[in-house]
Amino acid sequence: MSALWLEIEKLVLDGVPLSSAQGRRVAQLTEISLIRLLQQRGMATRLESSEDEEKDKRAAQADIHMPGNANEARWAEEIALAIYRAMDRSL
Repeated sequence: MSALWLEIEKLVLDGVPLSSAQGRRVAQLTEISLIRLLQQRGMATRLESSEDEEKDKRAAQADIHMPGNANEARWAEEIALAIYRAMDRSL
């Protein structure tokens, strides 16, 4: 098994009214949720060539539709799932 290092330098949630404290909490909870997903589901063992540039673009972006009253934990779960799916598609 090889190690995986993921660092999110900046996460933009356009139109999401989060304070700085809420943003930091979402970041921490996203990391926890992503670790849990990787432990539970693992990663794809096959590696595909990434010749298709459009495929790479789709893997890099995700639309998340959440209710206006969603809390930080819900945002974190959805963001972690979107990251997990993008990582799985790109490997």
